[in-house]
Amino acid sequence: MRFADFQKKLRAEIMPSGDELAHLAQQRLGADKARVEENFNKYLKELLSLEFQIYKEYERKCSAEIIRRAVDEGLLRDTGRLSESTELNSNELFTFFLSISQSRKTRAGGSFEKHVRYLFELLGYPFDRQKVLDGKVDYVIPNAQAFRRNRTACVVISVKRTLRERWRQVIGELSSTNAGKIYILTADERVSRAKVEEMKSHNINLVVWDDYKSGKFGDSYNVLGFTSFVRVHLPSSRELWQKLL
Repeated sequence: MRFADFQKKLRAEIMPSGDELAHLAQQRLGADKARVEENFNKYLKELLSLEFQIYKEYERKCSAEIIRRAVDEGLLRDTGRLSESTELNSNELFTFFLSISQSRKTRAGGSFEKHVRYLFELLGYPFDRQKVLDGKVDYVIPNAQAFRRNRTACVVISVKRTLRERWRQVIGELSSTNAGKIYILTADERVSRAKVEEMKSHNINLVVWDDYKSGKFGDSYNVLGFTSFVRVHLPSSRELWQKLL
């Protein structure tokens, strides 16, 4: 077996799945509805940071086990001297570290949405996920059935860790729903004013970290901080959609 295939197979066996990592972070942090309502921004950031710490703990152990077993299997050569071993295994190690980098990116892409969902569930908001409502949406509050009865009373949400790819497609899909309130939640801190203005033209609100909102978009009314979104905007829509349940 090639080292590239060997390390990929072993990594899949040893490393927890994205769902498992997210759950470990949520268990370790601990949160309740009242505290999340008070500071959604803080808990979302802490969950992302904690999950990454847990991931790195497993990654260190996993990487050590892969190297140890690869040497035992003769897939890597160990001369007893780090510099010589590194040179002898340079191609294999390049593949190894590239795989680690790709795994980190894949995990990061999903963890943001997983923790948003967990916190929404803690808050007790009813929602349907991954629905096609003229355009594809990540969340519809309170549910797709209510949306079909009265879309202007419902809330539609898209969760995107970054807005660097497909963002115009996302805007088009969200805009086509004609929902009463439309939001994009992101952890991206490299959002241009041009993107914000384009969202505004489609009646879409962008939700970002509190400090990023105040620091860069204090004068943009369609940009909200997570705290304002959870404490003001979501509760204000409840009276409309609750009648549809």
